[in-house]
Amino acid sequence: MRIFLSHASESKPLVLRLTEPLPPHVQVWLDRDALAAGQRFAPRIEAAIRRDCDFVLVFIDEHALASDWVKRETALALQRQADLQRAFALPVLLQPLGERMTELGIDPAQMLYIDATDTSDAGIAQAARRIGDELFKHASVMIESLRNADRRAMLDALSAEVTEYKQVAFRWQASMGNSLAVLSTNPAAFDHVRDTLAAYNEVSERFIPRLALHRDRITAAWRDRRSLCEDVREVLAAIENEVYRGAMFKLNEVIEAIHHLDASGGAPAAEVAALDARKEALNEAARQALERMSAQTAELIGDLESELEP
Repeated sequence: MRIFLSHASESKPLVLRLTEPLPPHVQVWLDRDALAAGQRFAPRIEAAIRRDCDFVLVFIDEHALASDWVKRETALALQRQADLQRAFALPVLLQPLGERMTELGIDPAQMLYIDATDTSDAGIAQAARRIGDELFKHASVMIESLRNADRRAMLDALSAEVTEYKQVAFRWQASMGNSLAVLSTNPAAFDHVRDTLAAYNEVSERFIPRLALHRDRITAAWRDRRSLCEDVREVLAAIENEVYRGAMFKLNEVIEAIHHLDASGGAPAAEVAALDARKEALNEAARQALERMSAQTAELIGDLESELEP
């Protein structure tokens, strides 16, 4: 974690006493330490606030209220806070000037501040602990937000891949809606079946092996929700076993029937009727399996999304 300290130079000794007790994993950005010789002051500070730091501590006293630098740094921090939509600028009051924080654009009615106006040794120690506690609290919220973002990305990836698979599967299944007499004699109709099958195979070869990865990632991220994890395993297993290796695989019988009729130059009407009935049954089973898959994955993703923090 990196912390930017916005303060007037006159207050630096007190600011150091308040921040030196912070744990070693908290890196403090101080102008005297972070700027190399010859670096331009303003661009480097702006980059630190906009890009390099996780929080800005704004130390407020009479000197800070009179400092153009503190005003500019605070304005940058508040803008960054608005962009991030989370706590980023944390005011620390060094003198009892709470009502004047508005001069820095900070509304004391809207933002909590840390009171460090007691400059006795005990008061400074207590304020230093409060600063550490506040940073830990806000860092915890930030980590949970990042965790939610990671989990959201997992769900988005699964949803996108299921949608892609569903689309090519429905296209292949729909391409066999014509009778076998048409599919075995009409080149355009058969070419449509062949092309949709090729697209289906291309997507399936990528998607099906990734189901295990989706399962492992999601169940790890939601490991404290056992019932949801079991739902994930069941739904993803059903996609592979009941849809891909089940109803969709059986559609290959239709391809074989088309080739059989094409190679034999036709077949008795009774045989063709029986093959057509079988094709219709397989096609309907595939359609229903895809619709179940669509409904089950939508419900699963919705249940997982309900566990995310708002």
